[in-house]
Amino acid sequence: MKELDIQNHGNILPYTRKDLVSWIRTRLKRYNIKLRKRLSQIILIDPKTLTFIAEKIGKIIEDRSNVAILEIGAGVGNLTMFLGCKNSNALVIAIEIDNRFASILKEIKNLCSNTEIVIGDALNLIKSFRGIDVVVGNIPYHITSDILLAIAKSNIKYALLTMQRDVADRLVSKPGTKNYGKLSILMQILFEIDIVRIIPSTLFRPKPQVSSAIIFLKRKKEYNEYIKNVEELTKCLFSYKRKLVLKAFTYCINKNKRLEKEIKMEDNIWRKRVLQLTVEDVMNLTNIYVELKKKN
Repeated sequence: MKELDIQNHGNILPYTRKDLVSWIRTRLKRYNIKLRKRLSQIILIDPKTLTFIAEKIGKIIEDRSNVAILEIGAGVGNLTMFLGCKNSNALVIAIEIDNRFASILKEIKNLCSNTEIVIGDALNLIKSFRGIDVVVGNIPYHITSDILLAIAKSNIKYALLTMQRDVADRLVSKPGTKNYGKLSILMQILFEIDIVRIIPSTLFRPKPQVSSAIIFLKRKKEYNEYIKNVEELTKCLFSYKRKLVLKAFTYCINKNKRLEKEIKMEDNIWRKRVLQLTVEDVMNLTNIYVELKKKN
């Protein structure tokens, strides 16, 4: 395969798995880089999936101008180059915490002028960046929940993220199921969530023990003071997830048994188990929670 030439707008990209693996191995060897398990460093080696992600992003931003795409965990730049080539009308900001990859990413920047490289912690940078239209990335397994919460609180409108299949399942899980919890509720309140593709573990190197999923998030509510109360209450309630809602809610509001005098006991919600609460239930409970907090 010829050396990557992004100046031809994606006409010369490693479109076969063999070529992509060769490209990655060459760069890792050139800069003497060994992947670190503790940083969840695995590499997607399937050009078809990388193309799918880049083109999906293209559809999200196609009617926009001055678009900024934030990539989390750029690593060897395998996704970065597809994003840059296929979305030349957008600025791709690639974040990578491991400065060993800086030289590889600079190669891509030199060939793809719409790419900016930032060596830093994505968790902190998501909070500080303004004017970001969409977040994309293969999220490191060990910080997936933290990244999701950072995106939720940033009020970024769109995200297309690759993550462990079990975490993706948690995001779309239903009340009463084993995967349902505080993260499910918060994300379902704030976003429309779709699992758009399952990626088998065989398409990564080194091969992880679990499959991955690509999820698409489209914001429907902004994170504000009310949602902060939702998060606070849900975190408390789900620490008692098998208890009746009335008892768990009493613990969370720091009230004694006189709480029954301040609520409508005829509401069925109080006789549910916490793990059975729907998103609507949690929002109704948050309204009560906020009012009772004012009285304390």
